[in-house]
Amino acid sequence: MERMFDGFKTYGRAIGVQLLTAIFILLWAVLLIIPGIIKSFAYAMTIYISKDHPELSANECIERSMDMMKGHKWELFMLYLSFIGWFILCLFTMGIGFLWLIPYVNVTVSKFYEELKAQEEAEMAAMIN
Repeated sequence: MERMFDGFKTYGRAIGVQLLTAIFILLWAVLLIIPGIIKSFAYAMTIYISKDHPELSANECIERSMDMMKGHKWELFMLYLSFIGWFILCLFTMGIGFLWLIPYVNVTVSKFYEELKAQEEAEMAAMIN
């Protein structure tokens, strides 16, 4: 029972990280739309990194996300693009389908993060050996 509300202990930090990320993306989008989109993919793993590493500041989480996403932004774009059919189908259901689509997309992106993290850890282990 005591673990039921563990996610709310870091709720303020998560909001701060998301807010800072949104501000940075907005500032990039002010330049042009395309740099804002590219940076949104670069910052996409920030919230997951902040959850895995609570000792890091929001800026450090953003920097780690940029490092992690180097060479993987296109993969994430294609992952999001693969949901376009589901998105259109949800529009035909007057938005009710989004109740299932949004969690499905979020779980898929979190699995993408887990794969990137495992790949990064394997590369670090290979460098050490």
